[in-house]
Amino acid sequence: MFDQRFLKITLAVLLFHVGLLYLIQSGLGRKLTEAVISPEIVARIIPLEPPKQEAPPEPPKPTPKQETPPKQVKVTTPKPTPPQPKPTPQPVASLPPTPNAPEAPPAPPAPPAPAAEPAPAPVSAAPRAVGIGEIQCTPPQPKYPSQSRRMGETGKAVVRLTTDESGKVVKTSVVSSSGSSRLDQAAVEAVQSMRCKPYMDNGRAVAVTAQQPIGFELN
Repeated sequence: MFDQRFLKITLAVLLFHVGLLYLIQSGLGRKLTEAVISPEIVARIIPLEPPKQEAPPEPPKPTPKQETPPKQVKVTTPKPTPPQPKPTPQPVASLPPTPNAPEAPPAPPAPPAPAAEPAPAPVSAAPRAVGIGEIQCTPPQPKYPSQSRRMGETGKAVVRLTTDESGKVVKTSVVSSSGSSRLDQAAVEAVQSMRCKPYMDNGRAVAVTAQQPIGFELN
């Protein structure tokens, strides 16, 4: 039994070697060796994907303006006023005429119109200008102001005077100044104290105006 087992193993080894030699001679063994020793390396190139670009943010949408609706104006139409009824005229009772009525007396005659009064004499618009010698006035007596005397003020003032129908001096004014207000005032006071005679024009006294010079000198 031992011999058969050994024989089988020997026979199997021989067959293996015979098959191996056949493979070597036929080239199949070389191919199998290359297939086992140098496996085929397959390289695959994977293309890179481009980076994704982020989309820009969308601009904010404008908020629509709310339109204010126009105000509604109520139009009120005035109601027509109904015409008021016209009052019905009432009949007026007529009185019967009174028998034997007395007649009205006749109107008295109009009195005669009064006689027209004579028109007043026209008043002259401005007094007549005459010379100072024509109205025969008293000489003026001016008083020299003491302050003007101390300050050495001198000068000559011309004063216009107006007399009424009685010859009284009723208005004065300085026509030409002496250069000093004190001397001018003293000249006016001297003219106001003068007395003149009425100026007669065709037998009638009238108001006139004249000019009186007053001099102030220190001796």
